[in-house]
Amino acid sequence: MNTAFTSSTSLITLTAFFMDWPAFLRVSDIGIAAKPRRNKGEYEMYKKLPLKPLLVAIAATGALSITVMAAAQTGVTAPTTSAPTRGAINVGRVSAGLALNTLDKASKKVDSSNYAESAQSKLAVSSDQLKFMAPNVGAFQLAGRLPGVVVLGSNPNSGVGGNSLNINGFGVGTGPTVNTHFNAIQVNFDGIPLSNPLSGDGGFYSVEVPIAQLLSGVTVSYGPGNPDDRWQSSIGGTVNFIPVQPSSKPSVKVSTSYGSYGSQTELAIAKSGLFANGWTAVAGFGHTSGEVAGLEYNYPTQANVFYGKIEKLSNNGDRYSFGFYTSRAQYLSVPTIPLSPLGGYTVNGYNVPGAPLSEQTSGFYSTKTPQQSYFQYSDNMWLLYGKQHWKLSEGESIDNKVWFKHSHRVHIGHGTYYGDTSPTMDEYYPPIFYTVGDRLGYTAKMSNNVIKLGGYLYYMNYKNPFILYNAPVLHESVGNFYYDANNDTSQLSEFIYGQDSVSLFDRRLQITPGVAYAAYQTTDANLLPPTGSPLLPGKINGTFDSGVFTSFGGFEPSLGVNFQALKHLYVYGYAARTNANPENESYGNEYTFYIDPQKIKLVNNTDFEIGIKYKRKDIFASVNYFHDQVINMVEGIYANGTALFPTGYKLGNALYQGVNFQISWTPVYWLNVYASANVQHPYYTKLETNSGGNFSGNILSGVPLRTFLVGLSYKKIVGSGVASVNLDDHYIGAAGMANPITGDVTLRTNPYNLVNLTLGYKTTIFDKYIPALKYMGFQLGLYNLLDRKYNESESIGSGINEPGLPANAVFGTQGAPRTIFGTVTMKF
Repeated sequence: MNTAFTSSTSLITLTAFFMDWPAFLRVSDIGIAAKPRRNKGEYEMYKKLPLKPLLVAIAATGALSITVMAAAQTGVTAPTTSAPTRGAINVGRVSAGLALNTLDKASKKVDSSNYAESAQSKLAVSSDQLKFMAPNVGAFQLAGRLPGVVVLGSNPNSGVGGNSLNINGFGVGTGPTVNTHFNAIQVNFDGIPLSNPLSGDGGFYSVEVPIAQLLSGVTVSYGPGNPDDRWQSSIGGTVNFIPVQPSSKPSVKVSTSYGSYGSQTELAIAKSGLFANGWTAVAGFGHTSGEVAGLEYNYPTQANVFYGKIEKLSNNGDRYSFGFYTSRAQYLSVPTIPLSPLGGYTVNGYNVPGAPLSEQTSGFYSTKTPQQSYFQYSDNMWLLYGKQHWKLSEGESIDNKVWFKHSHRVHIGHGTYYGDTSPTMDEYYPPIFYTVGDRLGYTAKMSNNVIKLGGYLYYMNYKNPFILYNAPVLHESVGNFYYDANNDTSQLSEFIYGQDSVSLFDRRLQITPGVAYAAYQTTDANLLPPTGSPLLPGKINGTFDSGVFTSFGGFEPSLGVNFQALKHLYVYGYAARTNANPENESYGNEYTFYIDPQKIKLVNNTDFEIGIKYKRKDIFASVNYFHDQVINMVEGIYANGTALFPTGYKLGNALYQGVNFQISWTPVYWLNVYASANVQHPYYTKLETNSGGNFSGNILSGVPLRTFLVGLSYKKIVGSGVASVNLDDHYIGAAGMANPITGDVTLRTNPYNLVNLTLGYKTTIFDKYIPALKYMGFQLGLYNLLDRKYNESESIGSGINEPGLPANAVFGTQGAPRTIFGTVTMKF
């Protein structure tokens, strides 16, 4: 293995500023003199608002634009300890105050300590962590700050690229580390599902949420979670990207960032504040562009996003909101190259005379030219959703979510690198996915019980055409195809649940039993007529099934317990048995010819969690053990040489087990120490191939067995503002690499660690020059400070596209070298 990638221990040091402590107490976090506090729960609704325009775009079938302007309205003021000056306070106004408190709470950053009393293994990362990350990172990278969450892909410093996300070994996404059960993580946006469980290409494209700066935080549920929080793909966990929320007060935030390799990111977020008797709205726009860092050739990336949400607060406590989110991203796929020289691989092409092409011989940061391997992705999606909360009585309420999502990916490419050993291939791959659904829930709160009942209906359709042309120019001859496949897969997902949270011993003991029933009806249809594909002589085309239908269903019991053993110490345990529909690999495209539909079975996970959480004002810590036994998993295996598609399959059961740890400690206001760790050993308890191979006991591929994050952040008053510094070290351990021909896992990837440094300064010194400015912020970030040469991912290359390679031929996708970013932010 290449010693350039061997991990070394990093000594993390922090040289602290001398601090003027009394002066520091007199200013807020951004260096503004502290204002007198209002009474708890107090808020204002202005009688005569100045004009505050806000454009919130909402699309349904077409485009609908709503321009929000504040009008002169009679305000409502919540009760305070002082004598009323605006007349009597009625019950409706009190209810409106409670709704407003809920609104303001939702608009604030998420906090892991809020889950200390929960029986679930659930953590959160707030938007504060974005200050420690590159400004162009995506939502996946923000989630990667949590223990057990690993994000790897082709463009590590950007949200625009093929990235995968693992939670305790369960995977989702299009990156190279997605293991066998790759649709096992539910991905949500503002609580609305984005995942595509029908996809054989990762289940979710991370570029759909490419700009994390638009988020107020991310929550991660480890394991299936309680029925009230569970979705179809939650068998291994749920990640919820929470966008910025409307608030009771108006504000505008704009920022711009520039950095290495032409990177730039712009962001604008506007909040209307309350207007027109209880309405409030938020809108945000983001743009990011650049190149994949470090590579000798230009691999450009770009993405644009828009998000808007409008919410209505009623006097009786009801809430209604409508949201719209859309994103568009384009990037080139970064090809892998050998770690060490291999016969035939040169900088000019396979078996073309020239210098060897490998990380060892080509200066590490090099790759094939885009002309040799050109694959461009264009991802487009939009999401329209509505939420309703009806307050039936003081303890009863109904919540409803309804949504429609549409996504369209266009993947085109031209591959010539492999010379005469495989045909020149022009690729056209334009899958389309849409989904519509409704989730309804009823909550009844009593003195010692919280009962929740509900369910959802979730319909989805996935059209998956895939065409390879044997022509020198894309689409030159439609009839001269090399491979042609077109499947239309639909599914109706049904879910109904009930759970009860019982409080005992003065609420120190919480017991949450639950039961759900999940059912899936899946239809896969072949849309192609007989074509005589030359890829596999004798087969009518690349889609081998004439139609497959399955219907699965099963009960999902769960039980959670949380006990407050001491004042700040909570002990919890959780157990659940959940089901998932089989992977897309079991149904259509290239797989059904090799897998008898009678062998398709319902995937099942038996999950156990046990842990301790410690919550105090200055510290939050958690440690837990997880144990997931998953059965009936399916994965394809490949023929040697130039086979593009599976020639066989493997069926397996796997055990995911390990420990997660997290701590955040603020011993004094100006200093925060944080760390997280994950140690795990996921392995196959059963793994058999259709050819009789048996690899039971192998570890799962693509899952780092050790990850660690440790950091320090510090603040100090400097002049008319607050300076900050953060230094952290992130270690990614070795992972197994599956042999795509045999299916066994024998080799390991090279571990690495990355040290990052960020410097920031927020000041009010410019307020007198710029009208309405609250503060201006500056940030400088240095990422991979030690300029570590590492591979973001590594894999065994033989069997798919690379001809005639030895079984230990390892290919890598290079990680980013040292990069620098600067950001300017203004808040109004």
